Amino acid sequence: MRFLYSLIRFVPDPGRGEFVNVGAIVGSDSSGWQIRQIENPVRARRLDDNSLLDGVWSFMDRVGSKIDQYEQESESLFGPGMELGEDWLDTLYRDHQNIVQLSPPTPVAAESADEAMDRIFELLIVDPASRKYRFQKKNVALAAVRSAYREKSIRKGIDVRERVQLMTPHHNGRFDFAITNGHVLQLTQTFSFQVPNQEELAEQIKAWGWTVHDAQLRGGNIATAQGETFQVESDVDFEVVYIAPQEGKLAPALTDAINIFDELSINAHEISDVGSVATRAKDLLVAAGTGHLGIG
Repeated sequence: MRFLYSLIRFVPDPGRGEFVNVGAIVGSDSSGWQIRQIENPVRARRLDDNSLLDGVWSFMDRVGSKIDQYEQESESLFGPGMELGEDWLDTLYRDHQNIVQLSPPTPVAAESADEAMDRIFELLIVDPASRKYRFQKKNVALAAVRSAYREKSIRKGIDVRERVQLMTPHHNGRFDFAITNGHVLQLTQTFSFQVPNQEELAEQIKAWGWTVHDAQLRGGNIATAQGETFQVESDVDFEVVYIAPQEGKLAPALTDAINIFDELSINAHEISDVGSVATRAKDLLVAAGTGHLGIG
């Protein structure tokens, strides 16, 4: 996958041009964004004759808070009220040319944003401290589903809508993807069972399950961020793509989730089987008479 990154530099005297890399921003429009700073800034302190480093850490805190806010709002029913994309990173680069500077946004290929960040730190940033344990967020699963749909010629904004709100007679819930052809054919949700807060994740999945259950009994409608609405029949295809826990890590939320998936007859797939979801979506679109897929 393709990601963009910018190195974050501490430049104590812009006229002299001496700098030290103190962190990086990595991400893409499809995967979201993350920021990481060095754990041991010993080299930066050696250059900080005028006590300017606090301004660098404040900048990184502001960027990190904005990313956190974007991720939190992405989990809400209505999606984020702001956009953090490649243009956002380019603006950061152009707007910061003083004691905080960013390197020009540069593409890097990796399996995930975490892998891209690790590679950048290994090759471009000197940090004497060891890396902390890192986990895969649901953004990895979101990107995998997007890619799988794209490989099946399922078109964004035409056949598939993202961040939709499912409204049933008694519940509301957000879904990551909806396959549509006049009405909704498939609803897909992603989860990561590597996140640290397993209790919160389990509660989110239980609430989500009640919305699915109500839709299976009574149907409903979805609303998109663009103001579109589509009818959801009670027999709509529900799919889940999830990131399994890391080996040796406890994930009690997964046990609860599997019980809910089984009880509601939801097709749950580990991320390695994401192609099955896209194949099912393609079959549903073909059966519904979508001609652009090149079949029939």
